[in-house]
Amino acid sequence: MNAAVLRLAGRIAAALMRGVPPLLAVLLAALLSPAAYAADQDCGGDGPAFASLYQRDDLFRRALADAENAPVSARRLSGVTVPHHLLAGHLIAEGIKAASGTRYRRVIVLFPDHFRQTDTMFATTRRDFDTVFGRLAIDGEAVAGLLARGGEVIDARSCLFGRDHGLQAILPFLSRFLPGVRVVPVAVSIRSRRQDWERLAAALGPLADADTLIVQSTDFSHYLPHHAARAHDQQTLTLLAAGTFDQIARLRQPEHVDSLGALYVQLKLQREVYGAATLVAANENSQQYDPLPTHETTSYMVVLFGPMPEDEPAPARRGTRHLYLGGDTSFGRAMMKALLDERASARIETEILQRTEGRPLVVNLEGVVLPNLPEGLGHMTLAMPQDLTLAWLKRLNVAAVSLANNHARDLGESGLAETRRALQTAGIVALGQGELTAIEGVELVALTDLDVNGSYRNDLITPDMLDRLSGRSAERPLVALVHWGREYAANPGARERYLAEELSRRGVAGLFGGHSHVASPAMQALAGGDTLQLYSLGNFLFDQGADKASGALVELTVFDQGTVFARLMPLPNLFELARTQAWDQQDGRSSSDR
Repeated sequence: MNAAVLRLAGRIAAALMRGVPPLLAVLLAALLSPAAYAADQDCGGDGPAFASLYQRDDLFRRALADAENAPVSARRLSGVTVPHHLLAGHLIAEGIKAASGTRYRRVIVLFPDHFRQTDTMFATTRRDFDTVFGRLAIDGEAVAGLLARGGEVIDARSCLFGRDHGLQAILPFLSRFLPGVRVVPVAVSIRSRRQDWERLAAALGPLADADTLIVQSTDFSHYLPHHAARAHDQQTLTLLAAGTFDQIARLRQPEHVDSLGALYVQLKLQREVYGAATLVAANENSQQYDPLPTHETTSYMVVLFGPMPEDEPAPARRGTRHLYLGGDTSFGRAMMKALLDERASARIETEILQRTEGRPLVVNLEGVVLPNLPEGLGHMTLAMPQDLTLAWLKRLNVAAVSLANNHARDLGESGLAETRRALQTAGIVALGQGELTAIEGVELVALTDLDVNGSYRNDLITPDMLDRLSGRSAERPLVALVHWGREYAANPGARERYLAEELSRRGVAGLFGGHSHVASPAMQALAGGDTLQLYSLGNFLFDQGADKASGALVELTVFDQGTVFARLMPLPNLFELARTQAWDQQDGRSSSDR
């Protein structure tokens, strides 16, 4: 065993042993000892099953107990990403359990070759496995096909499969949750590069069918103090939400992930073969299990891949919170009339709450809230009746609104003050220009780049205002709601690109825009993953039809370690739905009769 591998083993052991229960410490010490990684003999052919690296089931049963209440996906998953440190065994259990509602014929396990035990880029085996919960059979036909397609870059003779915790920590959970499944283990060399990962993805592609689950055994940030690990995890989460393969391929190993190759191949297969959506269910750090400060931590994630409906919220989980962001909102003009219809009102409420489950929501409130609306208001003066507005904000569990927009002063400073008083009385946070508030583990700031007439004002978002954001605590991710750009534009212009760059430099993790009334089709990762941007949320509740307007929600899953994962949830045009429902009722017909 060379010196580099010995040093690596020592660092892993040191990082993992802090605060680890004695039994686990003994197991890890044995696992990471040089003797365990003596020079390989030939383990090719159809030899006896690999013996379990673990001889006792205590650790696995403890993890199973911790995950007893973890949900099982109601839909057929095509992939999961789980850790392989038994310190995070509960997360392994949660991830595999999530897929256990489906019967699979085959599981492909992608894991890092931690100790460089293969001379090729990848390795697999034809031999079965014994685990503490019984035997797992190899899918011999699938392995043979993989070797035929992979050629010289895939080794089938290595003995690493009996020794590497990247695989061995996963197998007992597969045996317990997916009994009878056959496995195709694939070790990914840390020496492999993007062209190799592309070749492996192509070789695995024919196996990626509806009866196959791809399990990626991967830990994330390594050897970093917790604050640095949190920053690296946030970059990874941003790229999982919106990153291109080019951006993902530039992540660092092991600062971001211990097997970039396994991550890349998983994402490649999920996006291009399965067309799967991505949901990060958990992000934790070993520091959360050990109260003593340490300079070397490891991060863990549970990622689910599959047909995640865009109108269903992420499942609740211990250690996570959820917050939803909506776009331009006004309860006046024609929207007011639509909401007064009982059936239309019920339809809108259903559409929103099935996406949020009544979790906290933040929207951009455009206009003035008044007890009595004056007559003769111009069409471009936005005013809303107080009773209707506050009732709907409470009905949807709106926790905060942004008043940093070009309509908040439509009736001058007195109108703005009246709006603030009404919202405060209802217990709803009102955010003006540059104001911040903490909600559900994130810090929100509201900004506008537009004057009352909708024109640019370069003196509204000033360098001083931006610099104030830099001095805040980094314990909570910073999310900016920005009113900017041009109406009916789905993409940013030069001014918005400049502001996005400046906000990213000030530590903004999420940047979500409004004003255009048109939802952007996708989120973008800026600065290598430092910032996630959606140029426009479009409309939430606003009296513009589907011929000119659209909208979306953003679901933020906030993790206790101070990171956040965002998911885009397109909305139907709610004004159009309300108007159609009202017309149906006036005609004596329900929507089902049409």
